[in-house]
Amino acid sequence: MSSDRLHALDGLRAFALILGIFFHGAAGYVEGFPEILWPMREPSSTTLGVLFFVSHMFRMSLFFLIAGFFGRMLIERKGARGFVRDRAKRILLPLVAGIPFVMLLFTGLGGLGFLLGGKTVAELLQMLAEQNETTAEGQTFPWMHLWFLYYLLLFYTGALLLRVLARAADRAGRLSAALDALVRVCLSGPWGAAMLGLPLAAYFYALDGWPSWTGLLTPLTLLPQPAAVLSYGIPFAFGWLAHRQIDRLLALERRWLAFLAPAVMLTVFCLASGGLTPRFEPYLDDRTLLWFTGAYMAGIWCWIFGLIGLAVRYLSRPDATRRYLADASYWMYIVHLPVLAFFAAWWNPLPVHWAIKYPLQIACTMGVLLISYKYLVRSTFIGATLNGRRYPRAIPAMENSPQPYHL
Repeated sequence: MSSDRLHALDGLRAFALILGIFFHGAAGYVEGFPEILWPMREPSSTTLGVLFFVSHMFRMSLFFLIAGFFGRMLIERKGARGFVRDRAKRILLPLVAGIPFVMLLFTGLGGLGFLLGGKTVAELLQMLAEQNETTAEGQTFPWMHLWFLYYLLLFYTGALLLRVLARAADRAGRLSAALDALVRVCLSGPWGAAMLGLPLAAYFYALDGWPSWTGLLTPLTLLPQPAAVLSYGIPFAFGWLAHRQIDRLLALERRWLAFLAPAVMLTVFCLASGGLTPRFEPYLDDRTLLWFTGAYMAGIWCWIFGLIGLAVRYLSRPDATRRYLADASYWMYIVHLPVLAFFAAWWNPLPVHWAIKYPLQIACTMGVLLISYKYLVRSTFIGATLNGRRYPRAIPAMENSPQPYHL
């Protein structure tokens, strides 16, 4: 196995994070999206609604699988103590420091955007009061979009505990051999996506009050939610186990189309049966819900395996620009929501079609994030915390490029 091929997985992890900027940017154009979560409402767009639906279908599951893969790689390289120190520095610290920082930045930049857009200070204070009241009533925790760091810590802790138990209880290696065999079967064809997706489909089909169009749930409570633990813990665990057979995972480059083709078909089926109109409450009847749920959960895994295969096939060659974006993506995702809110609030009153406004919002947000990364993060202690080292501000030559970054 060439270590260069792992750059494809690292680039795919960055793609999943950066896709989140496009996903959250589309929220204002999604019909029925809760105004309390994103008050910058725009005329709805079916196109951006489809983007919202499809990206949410696989984005975070893909991220957690790659996180599990690189997590096991890290513990194999550094040992348990080194693993804990690294995760505390690069996951726990950004979570603890990031929540108040992002909340303050969101309030400040979002408020400034609203003021530039014509709202009064009194209107802003009323909006904040309503949001705080809704948060208190819903017993949510202010994770915002940083909930993924909290769940990473939960999964890392669980992986360490299970690793100790497995070594004590599976000395003969029978359980490990069975799990390795399961991973091989799942990676060998689209039937593997069904094997992984259908048990989760059974859970969500029986889940009371599941708003099926919105897909996997976003956990915004302090107490871990069983649906979220299953939804993202299973991909994390699969990625962890897949690292035991790296060549098997990388061999998806020969099967990417065999997974992506059914991924597209299953997604089209979900949109056809669930409708193009966004819905944020339960609305499908039993039979339609059954088929929708099965197609949705199997489609998640088809997307994951297909995109991994596609990335390994075409993105394995080291590239300085892609390496730079991969390093920047962690910072970009952490702070993107306040910057996006600023442009969305500022330009909200403008009567401009989404085909112009949305790309401008994304482009300006990306520009600010990349500039801030270059001058405020990359060569500073923040960059050392997020990326594991300080980098020179110039894009490094590939011969000096580090090994893939492990979030």
